[in-house]
Amino acid sequence: MSNVAKISELIVSFNNAVRNPENLDERGRINWNFVDADIHLDAGEVDKSVPESWYNVFNELADEIEFNLLQESV
Repeated sequence: MSNVAKISELIVSFNNAVRNPENLDERGRINWNFVDADIHLDAGEVDKSVPESWYNVFNELADEIEFNLLQESV
């Protein structure tokens, strides 16, 4: 039976991945596929899996960041 990562652990990984310049595209926008990959890699490094419930949290966090970036550009 595999260990499942805690949402709080995944949020830390998410925040780190969003700040990683390697996860930006050529226009400086966040590449969410790269962020998602980093989160899975982080979980895998400690032999944990990502729970299905994480995806709703991921989408909410990504939406919040996109909204804040949009507000900053106005």
